[in-house]
Amino acid sequence: MLKDLKKVELEITSDCNAACPGCARTINIDTLVVNSFSLQDLQRLFPVDDYSGVEFKFCGVLGDPIVNPDCLEMTRYLISCGGYVEYSTNGGYNTVEWWKELGSISAENPGKLRVHFCVDGHKETNHIYRVNTKWNVVKRNMEAFANTAAKKSAGWIYIVFDHNEHELETARKHADSLGFDFAIRTGMRNSYHDWLVKLGKKNKQAEKTITTTGKKQHSKVDVVKELDNFIEEYKRTKVDEEKISTITNSITCKYIHEGEIFIANDLTLWPCCFLWDNTFENKDKILEKLSTQGDGWNSLKDKSIDEVLEHPWYKKLLAESWHPYNDLHLPRCIKTCAKNKAYHNEIQVEYNK
Repeated sequence: MLKDLKKVELEITSDCNAACPGCARTINIDTLVVNSFSLQDLQRLFPVDDYSGVEFKFCGVLGDPIVNPDCLEMTRYLISCGGYVEYSTNGGYNTVEWWKELGSISAENPGKLRVHFCVDGHKETNHIYRVNTKWNVVKRNMEAFANTAAKKSAGWIYIVFDHNEHELETARKHADSLGFDFAIRTGMRNSYHDWLVKLGKKNKQAEKTITTTGKKQHSKVDVVKELDNFIEEYKRTKVDEEKISTITNSITCKYIHEGEIFIANDLTLWPCCFLWDNTFENKDKILEKLSTQGDGWNSLKDKSIDEVLEHPWYKKLLAESWHPYNDLHLPRCIKTCAKNKAYHNEIQVEYNK
């Protein structure tokens, strides 16, 4: 229920200034529908109350939150209700004045706002993965925020690729000079694919292959393959119930166990961004499986958060669906949130002192 929530991830827009090759938005650009929350949507879903202790994260599953024109007012509103607000952004959009205003909100409310700049390289390389971003704009915006925000209000998150590894130390020193924490991020999506990036018709260099250094760091891809094979074998033979129970019992669900929800750009409510991501791409036939719950069963366009969370899928069926033999089985729950956490991002943070 709303009063019990500890964290709310808000995908306040599916619009973005970038075209990162590993993003579901880029991969499925032909079927993408651009939606955005309004301030009024947010206020309806979260009426004036005391949200002290609740973390509201403006995330970037498909879009970048700073593209939403209402995000500054949303930030002020949630902070005024006692909430803590966190941004995840590529930093390559909006004016210096806009970033100074966001910094001022931070300075006026120390400890209530944090910005994660997802910048994967420095002057030479950031644009290779963060396609369509311009380094001079990203640098300018980070500096504008750093110069006006409260201390310890920002972090720089860096995905290490083969092409940007040589700029890692330069970025780390730059983050330190801005007063930002610095973090290295690895994960399934960004560590096990050689992304083929189309740089656009205007660029004479038509294609560039991006290879991540994650291949050298760990072998979670093997864990995923092992899980896939085991689940398929279980469906065929129904053997080793003890092993499957061990796996399903190890699941730490963001909603059930951690009091977190995810609200997508189309105002549908999910237990986490992982299931929404699978829904957008219709992996594991998730749309067909969940269509049995009825039209609009998790839509917040005409329902409150509490009304959706009272639905049988949230009350009972979600946990039951972890078992591979269940008709509503959603493999992503095991792959992402069972003990192995094969799809989880790993972020190594170096805190700025």
